[in-house]
Amino acid sequence: DLSRSLYVAEDVKEGELITEKNGRSGRPGFGLHPKYYNEILGKRFRIDLTKGEPVTFESISSNNS
Repeated sequence: DLSRSLYVAEDVKEGELITEKNGRSGRPGFGLHPKYYNEILGKRFRIDLTKGEPVTFESISSNNS
């Protein structure tokens, strides 16, 4: 769905793992497309995010460490 994107479902801290609990798909489409959901699971946040903020490539680590 083009009008959806990925958001944080709860406040997260830098270095925290991206999980099914803290990431979700929602409207409007200001973050990453939901097709990236499985790809980003298990990666880490590069910055602190507040519940409801969109997930972007800039906000996640490019590796799992």
